[in-house]
Amino acid sequence: MYFTSTIRFSPEHGSELPYYKIKESFRDVMGRVHTRVMLTPGYLPELCSADIVHIRRGLTYLMEQSALIPNQQTLFETDPRLEYSEKVCGYIEKFWTQIMDGGKIDTARSSYDDASRKARRLIDVNTIQHTDARETGAENVCLQAIRELRIDTFLRHEGWSERKINATLASLIVRTVYSPSEWAALRILEDNSAAMELMTSQFGDCPTQREVYAAAPSLYELKDKLEGHLCARTDSLFNLTNRVMLFDLTNFYFEGSKRESKKAKFGRSKEKRSDCRLLVLALAINTEGFIRYSSILSGNTADPDSLPTMVESIIAKNPVSSDPDRKVMVVIDAGIATEANLGLLKERGYNYLCVSRTKLKDYTLKGDGRTVTVFDNRKNPITLAEVEHKTGGDYYLRVNSPSKATTERSMNRQWRERFEVELTKARNALTAKGGTKKYDKVVERIGRALGKYPSVSKYYQIDYIRSEENPDNMSEIHWKIKISENEVEQHIGTYFLRTNVATLDERSTWDYYNLIREIEASNRQLKTDLELRPIYHQKDDKSDAHLFFGLLSYWIVNTIRYKLKKQGITHYWTELKRILSTQKAITTHAENALGERVELRLCSDPTDAASELYQVLKYNPIPFKRHTIIPPSPPPN
Repeated sequence: MYFTSTIRFSPEHGSELPYYKIKESFRDVMGRVHTRVMLTPGYLPELCSADIVHIRRGLTYLMEQSALIPNQQTLFETDPRLEYSEKVCGYIEKFWTQIMDGGKIDTARSSYDDASRKARRLIDVNTIQHTDARETGAENVCLQAIRELRIDTFLRHEGWSERKINATLASLIVRTVYSPSEWAALRILEDNSAAMELMTSQFGDCPTQREVYAAAPSLYELKDKLEGHLCARTDSLFNLTNRVMLFDLTNFYFEGSKRESKKAKFGRSKEKRSDCRLLVLALAINTEGFIRYSSILSGNTADPDSLPTMVESIIAKNPVSSDPDRKVMVVIDAGIATEANLGLLKERGYNYLCVSRTKLKDYTLKGDGRTVTVFDNRKNPITLAEVEHKTGGDYYLRVNSPSKATTERSMNRQWRERFEVELTKARNALTAKGGTKKYDKVVERIGRALGKYPSVSKYYQIDYIRSEENPDNMSEIHWKIKISENEVEQHIGTYFLRTNVATLDERSTWDYYNLIREIEASNRQLKTDLELRPIYHQKDDKSDAHLFFGLLSYWIVNTIRYKLKKQGITHYWTELKRILSTQKAITTHAENALGERVELRLCSDPTDAASELYQVLKYNPIPFKRHTIIPPSPPPN
């Protein structure tokens, strides 16, 4: 400390005298020099210059002894007040008390602390390093959807440990975002994704190989309970009524022989992979795209055969209302809509709507002749007309689509050409050397062509002529088209919707049927966005667990997409992942002005497009921000 003075006129003393201030100079933690006023004693005419010097030395000693300013050099080994007069010591005590009472010492400490905080925030740019970058955006959104669905809460109620929950859900997030195998998922968790870090808040924590491989089978053991929980949760979360339900089947093909499998069978592949063994997935979803029932069936299960089991299972979980005004309407495709299945639905208390498996021939339109025009998603017109209702029968709606007619004409022309090529080949073989001439073999050959092109072969009349010389052989084949072009035109582009609900008008019937597009979109997401095909597992239980794991991913994705669609954002999951992939987590290392090592684990700010998604979903856009300071190492001795 030291004294400064200026000459002022003192009214009390009637003369000009020195006016004193006690100040202190100090260096902050960054080495900069600062000066502050500790006390203003004012006029001290009773003190000489030597007394002022002694008082300065005494106050400096007391300041050093207070030990409030670290790293300050000590000037005194002993108390200098022992050498001073009683008057000087009195002034030292008086001034020190005033400094303490005025809070100047605390202010000094506060100034030092402020400088320290500023110094910690000053980073040497030459020491900055960025490491440990991980994908965060899509993982963060999936985790918050999982918590919104309360899957973690469900698993806790099932007695799972926190470690098992975190490892399993991290694997599920990676499955949803990257669609990898278990082996690849482990690599992604180790090197690419922040999924486990989001779960545990610990960077570097990663599930073991055993935990990753056990994730899908462990969840599949809880399939029925977990599906029930998710159905109830989405119903309450989004206030769903489930008044309309959509039934459909799809199949997935295997890579590998699967000769030991009891469920993988050859069948009609919807992906044109009939060379591979298949599994069939039966789904019932509501109009919002949420799964109400799922079952994994043998690959050779025909579409109609699956409905009775689906109906019984759904009724067991969701009893049918006895109120006729609250009956659930089941929308099914023509492949399932056999007479037996429609009767079963009606018997079990469901209404139904489907495409008629057969085209009506002898029918009349309703007496008023009214037609309604609607438009498909390509703005092509479609004409709807109600068919005259027969007593005791179902209600039919004739649908005429010019765009569908154009497509059918093109396809029929192509199938007709190909079918006639097959017939011509069979006829030419009758006279070719080494050709098939046996009557039974020729009929069998043409039968295969009839089965290959059923949409056009039904219009042909084929005559087989035996050889007079050898009745076991065939001598000629003749064919002709049984109906005229006008009759064919009447059927092209026309089909019929069938329902047992009398109160539906034309537009409502059409709108309800078009909800079947929702389950087609669900199948597309499963196969394309979530890459459930092909299946590489060789054991049936592993294959079933793999498909169910994919269905759980679909629950998460559909929850996200449903919330976005309500606000007009209709992106598929692939596009949403692309937008969210711009957000990363990264560790930044640097040194501050104090020489301390600073580690910042930060998540980057989302882009404008990603921020919009976060805002609509009402999810937290920044999942974490961690700041660690490592003091400098002491110098070696």
